[in-house]
Parts: sequence; C-alpha cells; structure tokens
Amino acid sequence: MVESIGFVVNGVPVQVRGDHPHLLSALRDELNITSPKDGCSPTGQCGCCTVHVDGKAVVACQQPLAKVVGKSVLTLEGVDESERETYANAFAACGGLQCGFCIPGIVMRAKAQVDKKGADLDRSDMARHLGAHLCRCTGYVKVLDAIECVAKGTVCAPEVPGGIGSSGVRYEAKELTLGDRGYVDDLRVEGMLHAALHLTAHSRADVLHIDTAAAQAAPGVHVVYTAADIPGELRVGIIYKDWPILIPEGGRTSYAGDVLAIVVADTREQARAAANLVGVEYLVHPPITDPDVAVASTLAKDIAVWGTDSNVLSVSEYRRGDVDAAFASAAHLVRETFHTQRIEHAFLEPESTLAVPDTANGTLHVYSG
Repeated sequence: MVESIGFVVNGVPVQVRGDHPHLLSALRDELNITSPKDGCSPTGQCGCCTVHVDGKAVVACQQPLAKVVGKSVLTLEGVDESERETYANAFAACGGLQCGFCIPGIVMRAKAQVDKKGADLDRSDMARHLGAHLCRCTGYVKVLDAIECVAKGTVCAPEVPGGIGSSGVRYEAKELTLGDRGYVDDLRVEGMLHAALHLTAHSRADVLHIDTAAAQAAPGVHVVYTAADIPGELRVGIIYKDWPILIPEGGRTSYAGDVLAIVVADTREQARAAANLVGVEYLVHPPITDPDVAVASTLAKDIAVWGTDSNVLSVSEYRRGDVDAAFASAAHLVRETFHTQRIEHAFLEPESTLAVPDTANGTLHVYSG
C-alpha cells in the first residue's frame, strides 16, 4: 500500500500519494491544481512551476514530498482575489506576457519579493531573481514593468483594442497571467489515461524484434501499442510522406526520436516506468551525421531515412540576371561553405495531445498543441 503524505495547500489540509516524484506531480496529477505549469520537470530549469512553501518561492518539480510534510503550500489559486486582480491588471496593461505559459511561475516569484520588500523592491534586484525563470517570447523588460507597478502600488487599467492600428491588452491576458487559461496539458477528463513512448536506443538500426510482454504486465498498464497495432497510414510528412509515426519490426530507425512502442496506463509514472520495460532487439548501423557525405552517396546502404530512395528531400533553383557574367566581372569572388546549427525558437509549453472518444456517437475529439 502506498503511504500518504500530508500538507496544506491554499489553506486546506490535503493527503496525497507518497509515490509522486515531486511536489509538482502531486499538485497537478492528483489535486488538479494547474496554475503551476510543467515545462521541464524534473530538471527545475524553467521556473514555470514556482509555488510558495512556507512563504518561500520554490520550484515545485525540485521538491520531494518528504520536504513538504506538514508545511503550507501556496499556488496562484490560493492568492487573495484582490491581489490576483492586481497582478493580472499589471501584466495585462504592461504587455508583460505573450504565450503566458511562464507567467504564473513568475508571478509567484514576484509575489515573494513584493511581500518581502514592498515598494522598496529594486528593479535590478527583481531582475536577478528572474534568473530562475525562462521566458522565450516576452523578454523581461515588460515583465519587470508589471512587477514594478505592483510593488509601487501603481493602478493599472488594461485597455481593450479599439480596432486596426490601435494598441490594447492581449487576448485572455488576465487568465493567462493567473494560470487560469488551460493549456492542453492542463485539461482533465473523467477516466483519463496517460501514454508514454518507448524511443529507440540507437539512431540508426534495424528493428529485429519488439517484446512488449513485460510492459504489458506492469502495474496500471492497459495496453501497449506498436506499429503492428495501428491501422492507419504509417508515414506522415509535409513535402513527402516519409516520416514513420512508429518504426515496426523489420523497419529501420533514422534518428534518436523514433518511436517503437506506446504504453497506456492509469498514471503518467506508471506509463513511463512500463515504457522502459519494452525489450527491443536491434542490428545497429553507423549513424549518418555528415550531410555532404549523405548527399554525395547513391548507395542504398547510405540512405538516411528508412523507406526513401534518396538523401535529397527536394531541389530548388533560382536565377536572377546573368550570374556567370556577374561572377566574371566581379572585383572579388568568395567561395565558402558555411556551417550553422538548426535553431528552433522553442516554446516552453510541452507538446501535448488529449484524445476524448465519444463511444455513443462514434467520434473522437482531439486536443493538440
């Protein structure tokens, strides 16, 4: 039997299962308190899950439940309504948010400092404390403007946009500030199950056999799916349908993110634990990591993506004017190959999908983001 852990959340004594990996899991997965967002658990790098424990701002995904026994935990749901309104108005009026995913954690960090220092809170000192938070879209200037307004007691009145060319408050700014605007990972439905993926252990290997027996027998597991269980098309893609959703037995992996099995269980922890039990037999090949070599080779053994016949996705050619004449008359001609990493403007919100079947009507409602 799993031991229970007791503490106080937003003034209410609670008992939760003691097998949660951290405080954030207990808050979100058992108590359904979703203003603390899960952007990186359990690494504690993004600050989105900041809450107060006995008045101190802490990152919830870094707090073992043993450390909060008998203590008082405060989330944005438990903050006084007038204070919530003050922060919401300030962030809305100052434009201190865009996607809003990081803001509830920032508000809780700011509240800890405002509670401690009030109008004496120094902007540069607050900026130092924001070092515990990642914000990929706002930049921190307007966030600091909003916090400064709260600390100084400046009354903020967000303005609704008046039409094209006018400025105004962001749509749902108040709800986003307070963590009340749910993201896909915040959605909860009765009887909801959780899925976890078993990823390939090798970036380039033939998959000889997939053994799901141990995972299927694990506690809480309802089903384990492989490519053999999926009746739909195996491949998706924008230019060409060349990306396998799952790699089947007899297929070949192409990168470290290839999925071999999906485990569905009662809880997230059970699904992830069972996913590690999937056994796979591989024939490992050297990975293809040099694009010049990949493009130059025409050998079947050097094809990077399983099921395709070329390492060249597409070719686009453009010509403006007489290029040869321009080169011939140029004072200087420079030829160089430039190498740069592929950088994505990555969002903090985790990619999530919730599928809700309606067996009565034979439909499936999918939330994805």
